[in-house]
Amino acid sequence: MSATIRHLLPAALAFSLMLGGCASTNSSVSVDELIHHTWLLASATDADGKPDTALTGGDRAPIALSFHPDRMGISNACNGMGGDYQVEGDTLKVGNLMQTMMACEPVLMAREDAIKKRLQQPLEMEIDDNASQLILRNNAGVMIFHPSADTTDR
Repeated sequence: MSATIRHLLPAALAFSLMLGGCASTNSSVSVDELIHHTWLLASATDADGKPDTALTGGDRAPIALSFHPDRMGISNACNGMGGDYQVEGDTLKVGNLMQTMMACEPVLMAREDAIKKRLQQPLEMEIDDNASQLILRNNAGVMIFHPSADTTDR
């Protein structure tokens, strides 16, 4: 092996290791990242990428998700809902939801049905580095939530 290659080989190896360290990876979302905010639904698309107006329609406050260490709450649908959940890596699994049993206007009933259906399937989660959005996706579509200004770092 020539002297030049012998000197360049360690540098090339070090450079490749540095690049590998810079590669973007999906790190696990922690419960702590979820519980520091109340997350408000900003947008939702269905499996075809079209806006899901059942989740976002109407002139009401957006759907809100609030997480606690072992339970979550859902508000601004027809009824208040809550239940247990698990975080496994980047996956959110919502358990059985309990809810009040009021009848509401059709838009809110449709919103409630839509969020329950979305949460019945495991959701892939992503929180950006500065916690400005929570993205939940599964076969039914994508939901993007922003933290409520009054609950950031609660």
